[in-house]
Amino acid sequence: MPTITFKVSAEEARNIRARARAAKARSVSEYLRKVALDEKPPPRRRRVLVKDPLTGLLVDATPGPAVSDDQIRAALAEFP
Repeated sequence: MPTITFKVSAEEARNIRARARAAKARSVSEYLRKVALDEKPPPRRRRVLVKDPLTGLLVDATPGPAVSDDQIRAALAEFP
């Protein structure tokens, strides 16, 4: 991925970082891309935590793509 760099004063850097925080951007890079390219970032998925009835521990139940047993076995096959 190409990198673009540019110089700013200390005051400008503080201002850019403050604006990125105010925009709730994950990073200054994300904020600058959004501003420069006039793009909206993808919506963040809200995590869903539920209490497991057996253990009582919080479990991530966020909806997402299902993982098959074969995919789990393939991932664990390379695990030392």
